[in-house]
Amino acid sequence: MRFYVLSMPHPWEHISKPVPMAGQSTELYQRTLEATIEHAKVCEEYGFEGIFFSEQHGDIEGSLEITSNPIQLDLFVASHTERIMVGQLGNVLPVANPLLVADQVAQLDQMTKGRVLAGFTRGNSPRWVDSFGQQIAMRATRSDKSEADERNLRALIEAWEVIKLAWTQDTFSFKGEFWEFPVAGTKWPYPPTKEWGKGVDDDDNQLELGIAPRPYQTPHPRIFAPMSGRATTQKFWATQGATCVSLAPNMDLNKGLLRIYHEHAENEGRPYGRGEGLIVGGSCTIASDEAEARRRTEEWKEWDEKYFGCPPFNLPHPINFNGTPDQVVEQIGNMHEDLGVEEFIIMDYYGAPHGYEISLEMLHLFGSEVLPQVDGVSTDPGSAYREERVAQAV
Repeated sequence: MRFYVLSMPHPWEHISKPVPMAGQSTELYQRTLEATIEHAKVCEEYGFEGIFFSEQHGDIEGSLEITSNPIQLDLFVASHTERIMVGQLGNVLPVANPLLVADQVAQLDQMTKGRVLAGFTRGNSPRWVDSFGQQIAMRATRSDKSEADERNLRALIEAWEVIKLAWTQDTFSFKGEFWEFPVAGTKWPYPPTKEWGKGVDDDDNQLELGIAPRPYQTPHPRIFAPMSGRATTQKFWATQGATCVSLAPNMDLNKGLLRIYHEHAENEGRPYGRGEGLIVGGSCTIASDEAEARRRTEEWKEWDEKYFGCPPFNLPHPINFNGTPDQVVEQIGNMHEDLGVEEFIIMDYYGAPHGYEISLEMLHLFGSEVLPQVDGVSTDPGSAYREERVAQAV
């Protein structure tokens, strides 16, 4: 088995200590950065496969993640570690320039020598998604099949098409509903491009463009996509060979996601294992003492319901692994047996709701007493993906 962490840095020190406008406090943010590195080093020490960050903007109140640039956070973590993979879960594509995203992730992959996991999502936070997407009339997804929702989905698909071309082709051209590369009428009268590059004709018209550098990994980093409220999105990612990530506690829903993935993998002629295509997981409230674990679970539930179960998100509680290390091992084993999945993800909250000290203690406990029991220690992060790519090439 392989285990990932979804890093959830919150500037509040504890659920009982809210701070107005905490998201803009330099002191509190610096503390979250220190904790991010502390947690990353612990994850690497115990053999987690990788660390993800979400993309969230404008969290001035400090009750959501302070992760406005997951690519920069990945580089920050990679510069303080040696082996663990770093990723985004994910870049919100409908309101981003896909060529810029392709460029930045590729450069990150080069700077880390292939330690990157690339995640893409649609964006469900209207506070910032609606503002970021105003130039192309893009809104946050609500998974309601409205025209705005359909437009968001089309933008996601188109953006991924551009990114894939940029990562796999020397140069390319593209014209879609939202983007055109290069823009028609662009002139590039630069002699070295004609001599040493490509994509420009004798009249200096730029016909194609490319990114530099391309990714370190061939043909590109492994792709991840958080579970969406719409099956159409999951079907699309299944055709692209992406791995979907589900925090949903409904096992029938997760089995349905696996069926969708396997049906489309089969249609694409790709072999697959029983649980392949899906990572499942959620929060983890663990303690050596069962009563203390229950207290931490209730504390986490209060936090999750208050700040994620409310509008506009209205999210149900994610999966929660809870109890003593042995109990958590049993819960993971049951899920593995039920779904066949080999990969799990743990949401790592710090400081709030539990406080920095307890958050780090729980991560240590999971790494030292759970991972060895479930054969979840990764000694060579990313090796499984590299081996899969080699097999496909052969």
